[in-house]
Amino acid sequence: MEARVSSLVNESRTRPTERLVNDFKIIVQRAEEKAAERARAADKVVRDHPYQTIGIALGVGVLLGIFARRGQAKLGRTASSTGS
Repeated sequence: MEARVSSLVNESRTRPTERLVNDFKIIVQRAEEKAAERARAADKVVRDHPYQTIGIALGVGVLLGIFARRGQAKLGRTASSTGS
């Protein structure tokens, strides 16, 4: 009798866990499908408009470079002002 009760308790504990694992697998699968779909869409845009894509990438790179340089300049001023 005790063994039967303990097996029922263990079974009731594993069922929600299995359900959570299965739900998580479904969520991950949907996310992978959406990511693949969006990657295909991005690839199509890049192939349809290669020069615009290069221009946008160049602009973003220049902006990131400017912001990074400003950040380094601020850090350099802060370090030199605290050392005085």
